[in-house]
Amino acid sequence: MTLETVHTVIDDIGALLLFTMILIVAAGQIYRAIYAVAAQSLLIAIAGAVLATSTGNRDLWVIAGITLAVKAIILPWVLHRVVQRMDVRREVEPVIPISATLVLAVVIVVASFQLSASLGSVRQAITGNALPVGIALTLTGVLVMATRKTALTQMVGLFASENGIFFTAMAVTQGMPLIIEIGVILDVILAALVMTIMVLRVRSTVDADIADLDRLRG
Repeated sequence: MTLETVHTVIDDIGALLLFTMILIVAAGQIYRAIYAVAAQSLLIAIAGAVLATSTGNRDLWVIAGITLAVKAIILPWVLHRVVQRMDVRREVEPVIPISATLVLAVVIVVASFQLSASLGSVRQAITGNALPVGIALTLTGVLVMATRKTALTQMVGLFASENGIFFTAMAVTQGMPLIIEIGVILDVILAALVMTIMVLRVRSTVDADIADLDRLRG
C-alpha cells in the first residue's frame, strides 16, 4: 500500500469520523448517540488495520482488534443495557439547544483545521488530516460532556473524546508503544464502569426513597 493511498484512506476515515461526531451532537435520543459512537470506534479500528498493513507494525493489529472488540462492541452494549435496565427517558437532555451545540461543533471543526494549517511544514509529516480531525473529535467530545445533563450521554462524549486522542496518536506516531495504548483503553473501561455503577446506585437510591414515601402516604 503506497503512502498516498494510506493518506487517502485515513482522510476518508477522518471525514467519516467527523460525520459520526456530528451525529452524536445532533442525536435526540440516547440510543442514536450510542450507535454513533460505536460506529466511530469501528472506523478507528479500521484505521488501525490500515496503518498496520502499511507499516508492518504488529502492535497496531492488536490495538485494532481490542478497539473493535471493546470500544465498538462491548462498551456500547453495556451502555445499551444500562439504558434498558434503568428504563430512563430515551431523549437526550441538553443544557443548551442542540442547534446551538451543532453550531459550536462546526466552529470547533473549522478552528481545528485552521490550527493545523498554521503548523506549515510540521503538518506535512502527519498522516493525512489526522491531526485536525483528532483535535476536532477530542474537543467536540468535551463539548458533548459539557452540554448534556444525563451521565449516560456524558459517557458517550467521553468515549468520543478519547477516540479523537486515540485516532491522532495512531495516525501521527503510526503506532504508540502497545502498553501505553492498552493502558488508555483500560482507563476508558474503568471510567465507564465507575460511571455506570454511580448511575445505577443513584437510580436505586431514588427508587427506594420514592417507595418509602408511598408507604408513608398509605
